[in-house]
Amino acid sequence: MGSGNSVSITIKLDRTNRSFSPGEIVSGRVNVNIIGVQDKVHEIFIKLNGETGYTTTRSISEQDGPRRTVTEHHTTSLFSAKQVFERPTSEQKKLVYHAGNYSWSFEFRLPDQLPPSINQPNEYPHVRYYLLFVIDKPWYKINRTETLYFTVIPRVNLLENPQYLTRFLFGSHNQKELSLKGNINKLGYVPGETIEGTVEIDNPRQIFLKQIYLSLIQHFQIECETRRKTIIQTILPTIVNTKKQRIIERFSVTIPSNSLLPSYEFHGKANVRVYYLLEFDIKADYMDTEFDITVPISLGTETNTKPNLYELHQATNVLPNTVASYPGLTMQNEYSPPNYYFATQ
Repeated sequence: MGSGNSVSITIKLDRTNRSFSPGEIVSGRVNVNIIGVQDKVHEIFIKLNGETGYTTTRSISEQDGPRRTVTEHHTTSLFSAKQVFERPTSEQKKLVYHAGNYSWSFEFRLPDQLPPSINQPNEYPHVRYYLLFVIDKPWYKINRTETLYFTVIPRVNLLENPQYLTRFLFGSHNQKELSLKGNINKLGYVPGETIEGTVEIDNPRQIFLKQIYLSLIQHFQIECETRRKTIIQTILPTIVNTKKQRIIERFSVTIPSNSLLPSYEFHGKANVRVYYLLEFDIKADYMDTEFDITVPISLGTETNTKPNLYELHQATNVLPNTVASYPGLTMQNEYSPPNYYFATQ
């Protein structure tokens, strides 16, 4: 902690994994080993932080030079809590610590409503949660710190929105009278479940159809910054290089059982949205005959018939979390709904 000192800091959680739900308790111990001569500190504390990070770009003009684009990084605090372990009394100016082992316990309660952890903590955009332990020393010396990141995954029970468990019909057509309509067994799933459905294609002009891609796309938005990731992509096997006038095909795709983010929408100190689209992309002989259909689906963490695949610890008095909504899919024009969507009970 001073010249020639060596300090080892370890933050240890009371649970073996680092996954939490909103409203749960984050607790553990901080162990500090000081090797060397004594030193003085102002305060010893730990903070629990939740924050979002995103980037924006702007163009600037250099004097007598070309314009260039600058990327700016932004951080928004979702919440911050502090627990002080040691601070001087009114009679003391500083705390004095000698070589040896020191330990402090901590406990925080997470807010009831939080967006899920998104992306790696040091990559943009992100939603991140972490513990920050600080040995605060005089201004002319470097503070000692230790950071421990952990994951927050909201519980999203699909039974909160029973409409997600009903069959859904969809369809669209292009100017060449090529139409696709179909259905899927429901709109809400948990990781490991299978999306099942049927597609019907009417092709009266016998346009040459190369193939139809079926993809499950994850989208997330943090403030103004968006990302998309393909979770599943497959080709419908019987609709390949064909001019058939009418085609009916059943399909099924299984959602990976790994810990995918649940569909979620958060509006508070920051705006965060996670949602999924099932995309049918029709590839034809000519560009003007190609088109796609996107169907919004919701991903939860549990239903009454499927256990919670995140294996999170039980929590009490946790408020219901918000499943992402799709008000016209107006986030980006390229994801606007097709000519008609309708659901049937």
